[in-house]
Amino acid sequence: MNNPKVQPYTNVVKDMMGKKSYFLSKAQALSEVGILETAQPLFLSAAAYEERIAPLLDTLGRELEAAVHRISAASCYQKAGYLHRAVNLYRAALSGPLRDDTRSEVLKMLNDCLDQLSRQPTEFITPPHVQEATAAGGFL
Repeated sequence: MNNPKVQPYTNVVKDMMGKKSYFLSKAQALSEVGILETAQPLFLSAAAYEERIAPLLDTLGRELEAAVHRISAASCYQKAGYLHRAVNLYRAALSGPLRDDTRSEVLKMLNDCLDQLSRQPTEFITPPHVQEATAAGGFL
C-alpha cells in the first residue's frame, strides 16, 4: 500500500470484520448443505456488517477495499432474496474504483440479479422493518 493517505484499520473495523466473517462463514456452510431457511438471516447479518464496513473503509482511504465490501454485501443480500438492496449495492460498487476484471464480474452479477428481480412477482411487498414499525404504532 504505497498510498500515503491509507490509514490502518481501526479497532471498530477489525471487530466488525470479525463478526461479519463469523456470520458469513456460517451462512455459506448452511447454504452448501441446503439449509437455506437458516442461512438467510445469517446472510442478512453478514450483509448488514459489510454495508457498515464499506463507508468506514472509505474514511480510511481504502476505497478499492470498500468497493469489495459493497460487492460482498450485495451478494449476501442477493443470496437472502433481498434483490432490490443487492442491485443498489452492485451499482454503488460500480460507481467507485474497481479493477477492470472485477468490474466485468460485478456487471455480470448485477445483470444476474436484475434478471432474478424481473422474474419476481410485481406486486409491492412491504419490507419487514416497515411492517414492524407499522405494527408498533409507527407513522405510515
